Amino acid sequence: ATTTPSATQTPAATNQPTAAPKKKQKKKKSVTKITISAAGDCTLGSDYKSPASVNFYAKYKQKTPSYFFKNVKNIFKKDDLTLVNFEGTLTTRSTRADKTFAFKGNPSYLKILQKGNVDAISFANNHCRDFGNGSYHDTISVFKKNKMPFASYSKVSIYKTNGKKIGMIAVNGLEGVSSSKHYIKSGIQKLKKKKADLIIVSMHAGIEKTSSLDAVQKSIAHYAVKQGANLVLGHHPHVLQGIEKYKGAYIVYSLANFCFGGNTNPPDKDTMIYQQTFTFKKNKLQKSNDVKIIPCKVSSTNSINNYQPTPAKGKAKKRILAKMNRYCKPFNVHFKKKWQGGAVAPPCITYFRLKIPDCLH
Repeated sequence: ATTTPSATQTPAATNQPTAAPKKKQKKKKSVTKITISAAGDCTLGSDYKSPASVNFYAKYKQKTPSYFFKNVKNIFKKDDLTLVNFEGTLTTRSTRADKTFAFKGNPSYLKILQKGNVDAISFANNHCRDFGNGSYHDTISVFKKNKMPFASYSKVSIYKTNGKKIGMIAVNGLEGVSSSKHYIKSGIQKLKKKKADLIIVSMHAGIEKTSSLDAVQKSIAHYAVKQGANLVLGHHPHVLQGIEKYKGAYIVYSLANFCFGGNTNPPDKDTMIYQQTFTFKKNKLQKSNDVKIIPCKVSSTNSINNYQPTPAKGKAKKRILAKMNRYCKPFNVHFKKKWQGGAVAPPCITYFRLKIPDCLH
C-alpha cells in the first residue's frame, strides 16, 4: 500500500505492538427460500375385493419399497419439504369396517414413503379408520415409531428445515364444516404459539370424480386462509381440480391420486406435483407467486395402475397442463411452460410456472 505524502511526516514508532485484525463476523442470511412439494392420495394397500394378481400387495411382493417412488424421489429430494396425504391404514387388524372400500397395509409399508423422500403426512380422511378406531391409532404409532411427522385432526405438527418452522394441520371436511373449522382455528393457535413461520392446512373434502368444486371445499379453504394459513392443500375427489389465489394464499383444491393402491386401473390417471417456494427476508415472509406444477401420471404405464407415479411426457403432459389451465381459469390463474434440466430422474423434466395476470400482482 502507498501513503499520501504530507508537508511534515512523523517518523513511525518502533517496537509498538499492533492489534490483531478483527475477524469479520459472518452476516446472518437475510434471505431464506423454502420450497414445498405436495402430492395427493397415497394408499399403500388395496381393498380385499381387488384382483389379487395385480393389486398393491402383489406389486409389493414383486418389488422393493424403493420401486414405488422411483420416478419422483429425486424431485422430492431437491425440495425442503414433501407432504402427501395418507389415505388408508397401516395395521395388522382384520376386522374390517362396514363400508364399500377399506384399505390397509402392513406397518412395514411406511418404508415406501421414506425411500421416496416423503418428509411429512396429512392424515385426516374417510379411510383412516378402515379397520376400526384401533387401526387409526396403529397407524399413528407407526408414524411415531419411525419419526414421520404427521398432522391429524387436533394433532398438529412442526417440520423444521433451513432454519424455518413449517406448521401442518389436517382436517376431514367430510365430517362437517364446523368440526374442520374448529380444528383449523385451534390448530393455528397452537402453531402460532410454537412460532411457526409457515402454516399449511390439508383438507379432505369435495365430490369424487368431478372437477367441480362444492361449497364445503370453498368454505373450509377460505376460512383457513382467513385464520392465517399460507397454503391450503385439498384431496378426496381422486381427480385434479383448480387452484385459487385467495387473499394472498394459494388453495389447491384437489391434488388427485398419487401412489394409489385403491384402484388397480383408474380411468383417470392424471395427477401432478404442486410446488411453491416461499421467500423470507429478514425473517419476514414476502408476497410471492413462485408456484409451479409438474404434470404426472399415477402409473408409469397406461394399461394398468402399477403404483409408480411418474412425470408425464409428450401429449399427456400437454393435456394435463391444458386441463389444469382450464380448471384454474375461473380463478384467473394460468401456468406457462418452463424447462428445467439437471441431475433428476428422468434426466430432464418440464414444469409449468405460474403466469400472473396484472390483476393478481
